[in-house]
Amino acid sequence: MSARAGLSTLVRAACALVLAALALAPVARAATPAQPPAAAGAASGLAAAVTDDVIAVTSDFRGARITVFGATPARRAPGDVVVAIRGPGAPITVMRKRRTGPLWLNRDPVSFADAPSFHAVVSAKPLVQIASTRDIWELGLDPAAQARLTSATPSDADPSDYRQGLVRLQRARGLYQEAPRGLVLRPGGLFKAQVALPANAQPGAYRADVYLFRNGRLQATESATILISRQGLEQTVYALAQERPLIYGLFTVALALSAGWVAALIFRRS
Repeated sequence: MSARAGLSTLVRAACALVLAALALAPVARAATPAQPPAAAGAASGLAAAVTDDVIAVTSDFRGARITVFGATPARRAPGDVVVAIRGPGAPITVMRKRRTGPLWLNRDPVSFADAPSFHAVVSAKPLVQIASTRDIWELGLDPAAQARLTSATPSDADPSDYRQGLVRLQRARGLYQEAPRGLVLRPGGLFKAQVALPANAQPGAYRADVYLFRNGRLQATESATILISRQGLEQTVYALAQERPLIYGLFTVALALSAGWVAALIFRRS
């Protein structure tokens, strides 16, 4: 009985300490996304917007759908519209498989900085039929263009191979997407594009950029910001783990002790 009482007192003390620290800790708030700079589309007549500029990530988040819509200025010759949605930059390490004896192992790591955590491009036809290769690269319509190498590549490897490997891995995770015939064009220059945001997408400020091309030349651009933010218990736990790791550790220890204590009581009664 004394051991049980001592364990119960320890659990209660740990829970009280965690609850007190939580009460004193400041409430974490989602960062307000920076306002995009004045777009060239305002003067040219290109208009674009998103249906939801805030997407909440909760404990049961299973993905979302981002819809971008708008209108081009010239009704008779609307041109070619390209919609690009990009997530915040993140460091990513890519390795290649090399045979070591009878085994294939991941070797020769190469690090990238500012690689888009999410990248989706939607158009009515393939990009190579809309813009030049140079424009595709300079505008960041190719996800590999934004990834910046921060480490040296092996002497027997081509850096472009690692860039292609980065794109291939992110596409397999559903984080890099390309829909060359996904843009819907309607009479009067209206357009709509939809992108599936997977459940493993990184929260943060996303940017939706709309490009208008005519005869292979960029005519106008328009932008919108989308905030993917954790909310509710998901945000509280994440903020606690990132900003108060000591408190988070005490909370997990208290939770584990409580679970063990409850399990011990159940098994003793049975």
